[in-house]
Amino acid sequence: MIETSDAKVKEVLREVVSERPDYIYSGPEYMHRDEDGLACFYVHKDEDGSNVAPGCLIGVVLHRLGVPLEELEKHEGKTPVQMLKDVVGGVSRKTATILTQAQFEQDEKYPWGEAYARATGENI
Repeated sequence: MIETSDAKVKEVLREVVSERPDYIYSGPEYMHRDEDGLACFYVHKDEDGSNVAPGCLIGVVLHRLGVPLEELEKHEGKTPVQMLKDVVGGVSRKTATILTQAQFEQDEKYPWGEAYARATGENI
């Protein structure tokens, strides 16, 4: 488990979104999809199954905060709130809710900048 703060999580979220505000998340085609054809992965893998890079917005944020890819992978399918309880200490419920909302908006196919704005009420 890593220790951080609300301020640091929000800073890293803003930093990640600022780098790619127009990015619309899409998981790799060869990775498992749900019945609607949608999927969000904290970790993206090569076709051989190797962990390669953080995937979705929250995966990128948590990895940048110091959560290893192998740890993120263990929590695939969990909401950011569920995962935060297991991998990050020092984050309030309010900040966890912001991450969950940003993730939801990303999953609804909003670009990261818009997902951030919808979750925080702030523009990048």
